[in-house]
Amino acid sequence: MRLLFVNKTGADPVSRGWVLRLSRLVLRRVKGPSFERGAELSVTWVGDAEMKELNRSYRGKAKTTDVLSFPLLEGRRMPRAPKGPLPLGDVVVSLPQAARQAKERGVPMERELALLVVHGILHLLGHDHVTVRQEKRMFGLQERLLKGFKP
Repeated sequence: MRLLFVNKTGADPVSRGWVLRLSRLVLRRVKGPSFERGAELSVTWVGDAEMKELNRSYRGKAKTTDVLSFPLLEGRRMPRAPKGPLPLGDVVVSLPQAARQAKERGVPMERELALLVVHGILHLLGHDHVTVRQEKRMFGLQERLLKGFKP
């Protein structure tokens, strides 16, 4: 798996290696080892101002949010074992929003970031939570994946 990790905030709550291990776990458990080996994705930490602008530009909401996903394969069928690099897309996380949510929920920052990265990657893989049924499935999968990750 190839990971492009960009931190635009200057804060280092977790390492690139941590993000890589978590991303590999998600891809391997959801799509299998062959898929994971050929996948490419980017994860970027941003501040509230940049996240607010992205949210406004792409979702029409002029406020910050915690995570946005930009899938490159949306609407296309994903191969089980890619023959070459398979670019999945981008996951963008607002570190300040993640920190606020971690504090509100009384969880460590690492736990909140893990949740947001897993959530973002699941969106890249075609999961969604528009309906109650989709939400139950996606959020249940998130929790199972998080239980399997040891920071």
